[in-house]
Amino acid sequence: MGRYILRRLLIAIPILFAITLIVFSIQQLSPGDPLNAYLPPDFAVPEAQKEAMRKQLGLDKPFLTRYGYWLKEAVQGNLGTSIRTHETVVHAISSRVGATLLLMGTALFVGTLLGVIFGVVAAVRQYSILDGFLTLFAFMGISTPVYLTGLLALYVFALRLGWFPAGGYSTPGQPFSVVDRIEHLILPAAIIAVNYIAQTMRYTRSAMLEVLGQDYVRTARAKGLNDRIVIARHAFRNALLPIVTLIGASIPALIGGAIFIESIFGWPGVGRLLLSGVEARDYPIIIGITFVLAIVTLVANLATDVVYAFVDPRIRLD
Repeated sequence: MGRYILRRLLIAIPILFAITLIVFSIQQLSPGDPLNAYLPPDFAVPEAQKEAMRKQLGLDKPFLTRYGYWLKEAVQGNLGTSIRTHETVVHAISSRVGATLLLMGTALFVGTLLGVIFGVVAAVRQYSILDGFLTLFAFMGISTPVYLTGLLALYVFALRLGWFPAGGYSTPGQPFSVVDRIEHLILPAAIIAVNYIAQTMRYTRSAMLEVLGQDYVRTARAKGLNDRIVIARHAFRNALLPIVTLIGASIPALIGGAIFIESIFGWPGVGRLLLSGVEARDYPIIIGITFVLAIVTLVANLATDVVYAFVDPRIRLD
């Protein structure tokens, strides 16, 4: 196990290198002069001053030289300074990552729990009215974009019905309270979780139906075992592998959903920071967040592979 993890970590190094190189290349190919992001939009700057600033910022250097300097600093934990707010990228991300983890963690937990439960119920009650209703819910959840769901939920549940706050992380002017934080969390987390519930339910239903048709399940039932024991001990455990795969693969999708939802609800997380960085052409923020998200994705994939070995003892990680 230790050798496998070490090997995967070594493989992740060139992958991170390739990702950052691609992001730098996209920045290089983007239209316009990168120096304009550092200049006031309505202020005429003499050409000589522009050239001095370009030299000071290192924008006059070749592309590979600038990339090599950034990579050297990134390895040491320095991801640059935001053009827009002038705070370090590390501080900008660290100050907002807690809000994003709270939102994504809640959505992931709720989505996994309800998705697995609904999937098992749909498989056990195959072709029933309940199965049809859950299948319809899954198709609607998968096919509806998260930003559209977010806008509709914001209009209906926050603006029209007034059941939840219309946005933000807490109520302005009030001291922190767990109840207030939960009230602001429920609606955005539920919107992200809806799509995840639908995906998890479909995977769980398919995996359970395949396992329930195996000979060992029929044998267990023929021995007179309680149906709940057959489903929990024999069927569900062997259907966990594709579910674990889905959880690991859904981390990037959850991050993408968080970007839209944080913007719609004014949630002060990393996703909103990334979107504001794109709008302001804040290249250090864009590249820094992309670098961190790439690390998170690679770690999630590694964790998924390691969990395989605990879920299915037949799998060996050599």
